[in-house]
Formats: sequence, structure tokens, C-alpha cells
Amino acid sequence: MRHYIFSLFLISLSFPQNLQNRVVGKMQMDVPVLGPFIVTFDQTVAPGFLKAEEKIEAERFYARWLMNGETGEIMINGTENILKYDKDEEEYWLQSPEDYFKVPDTSSEDTKSFSISISSDDDEDDAPPNFTRTGGKEIELVHGFRTKKWITTISFSEKKMVFEEWFVDKLPLLDLSDSMESAIKTKFNSEGEKIEIGQFEFASNIFIKEMDSLTTLEPIPGHSVKTNLMVYEENNDDPKMTIGFEILELYAVPVDTSFFTIPEEYERIEKD
Repeated sequence: MRHYIFSLFLISLSFPQNLQNRVVGKMQMDVPVLGPFIVTFDQTVAPGFLKAEEKIEAERFYARWLMNGETGEIMINGTENILKYDKDEEEYWLQSPEDYFKVPDTSSEDTKSFSISISSDDDEDDAPPNFTRTGGKEIELVHGFRTKKWITTISFSEKKMVFEEWFVDKLPLLDLSDSMESAIKTKFNSEGEKIEIGQFEFASNIFIKEMDSLTTLEPIPGHSVKTNLMVYEENNDDPKMTIGFEILELYAVPVDTSFFTIPEEYERIEKD
């Protein structure tokens, strides 16, 4: 597995226009009804080029029908449409920027959609959650990253959320990828507004900020490259829900524009 190394970091700062950045991440979930499933993200971006793929693998039959698949999209500056494709069906289609940036309609009965909610709404009282955190001292290697491990617990009256997190101080290549992704999506956006890219991250900092903006618990500095979340109900040692997130690969290589294509055997189809 190729990793983010210092020499590539120096090159990326000096000659970003000659490099393409790749980030591969994985999210594992085990949630009620749907059961366990894995979502793998694979994105490569260069100045004026973007290729993103997503693969979903579920274990239970219903969840496989609802979610399983491997799809992707390609954006290239100077073209009018976004190329979307289905790797399982070996098909591709073109999507206009207007449709791409439009909020999807999930009200149709034929639409396959799902959502997962993690909240404290089912707590009977309005008492604020309690936050505790330990760690941040020992160095641990995770997929080639030098990290510090933290354990954060968010306790409610009838349940608690436990985060195991491995943080690095900085991820310059990821910041560069976000910047290039924002630039190309902004060019495609017919509204002319800048497209802000959310950090490729899953961390307790995000939850704490949403739950209690007045907390005195300081955010963990840096960026999470691996997070495990366990949700426990009162008097139960087995988690009701688990979510795992990790960045598997992050590196830069010289730009290869032929990478931003699909196999010739893919058949073009029309989609509404």
C-alpha cells in the first residue's frame, strides 16, 4: 500500500499542477434493520480533473438490494456534462450540471434511499450530555500515519457514545485535494456559487459541536485518520450501533489524464 510520505509532500507544495492526489477511505457500519455494511470511497483529483468512485457492500438481503453497487463520476474542465457510470452494469450516462447540483427527490416509492440518525432525541430529560476525553500521549502507526489515540465519551441519561480516534497534526495532501475538488465543482456549478467541500472526516469534534456549542471540551487538534464509534444503551455492554471510519491511502503521483476515463466496453444509456 502506498502512503503519504514527506518527499511527495514537498513536491506537492512546489508543483501541485503536475500531480494528481488520491484518497481512499472506508466506512463500516452495523446498524439496526440494515445490519453490517461497508462503504469504500476512492477519489482522485488533479487540476481540472476529478474521478470519484463509491462501493457499497451489505450482508443482509434487504440491505444488499437497497444499497449494494459500485458507481462513479468524472468531471473534466472544458466539458459540458458530468460523466456518471455503473461499474456493475458496465454502463455510463451524462448528467447536466443543473441536475447534478439539484437536491435529489427521495419521495418517490421507486427511489432506493436510506438514512441513519444518531441523536439524543429519545432521552426523556433535557439535561445536557456529559463529555469526557482521555489519551493523546502515545504515538501509534495507522496505515503509515503517525497518530495519537484519543477516547471520547458522550453520556446521556439512557445511553452513551464512545469514540476511539487516531489523529494526525496535519494532512496537507487532503487539503490540496479539497481545494482542487472545490475549484472544478465550482466551475461546473451553473449558479456560479463556490462549492465548499466538507472535510473527509468522521470525528467526535463534529458531534460535540452539533450537540453542545457551549461545551468547555476543546476540539482535538488535527485530523482523524481512523475513528471507531460505539453507541451503548443503558445497562447493556453490547453496542446497539457501531461505525468505523478510516483513511486507507493518501498519496500523490504525476498527472495521468488517461486515468480519468472509463473502459471502452461500457455502454452509453440515457437517464432522466
